[in-house]
Amino acid sequence: MTEADFTWNVPVELELPCGLTRRFLNAYDALDFLDAEWPTRRGPAYERALRLCRNALRGARAAELARSAFIAAADEAGMRQCSNPRKQMVSFLPRARSAVA
Repeated sequence: MTEADFTWNVPVELELPCGLTRRFLNAYDALDFLDAEWPTRRGPAYERALRLCRNALRGARAAELARSAFIAAADEAGMRQCSNPRKQMVSFLPRARSAVA
């Protein structure tokens, strides 16, 4: 099974409590965030999102269901989907160096 098997058709962009926006491309990204950085690790939507993201990593058919559950858990935790995708996007890619004259 490859990453393409559990990548979502449409990424999820959330406005984090700190004001930044973060993009999640697949169930693995969501599960990592749920496990390591989620602000409130409780609630029925959170538990469902954890379960469905784990299931999505085992079988591609569950990927979009995991996406829906992740969005519901974000809503439960007070994080909204981003309406402006350009707003302070968190990126871990290195920035291109500007030419020095």
